[in-house]
Amino acid sequence: MEETLQEIWENRIAAYQESGQTMKAWCAEQNLTVHQLKYWLSKAQRQHSPAATSTTFRAVAVTAPEAESASLWVKVGSARIAVRPGFEPQLLRDVVAALETLC
Repeated sequence: MEETLQEIWENRIAAYQESGQTMKAWCAEQNLTVHQLKYWLSKAQRQHSPAATSTTFRAVAVTAPEAESASLWVKVGSARIAVRPGFEPQLLRDVVAALETLC
């Protein structure tokens, strides 16, 4: 029974890892290129990594922004006033005038 290329490289990778040598030294000894070894190491890592082989989709709920984020903040002295859509302009004028006299 003949070994597949995949099996040959699995054996080579195991031998390299057991050798304790640098890639360059081991590849020179085996008459291989560092590029080949890196390629097969990368391929083996992808095959054994569950994150690389599976994709998970998650549901995401999109909500409308809170009314607070649609506010305009007015600062009068040390007071801050949130002005929201639909405010009464006269009420805002009265509040600002009252704060100006106090601040």
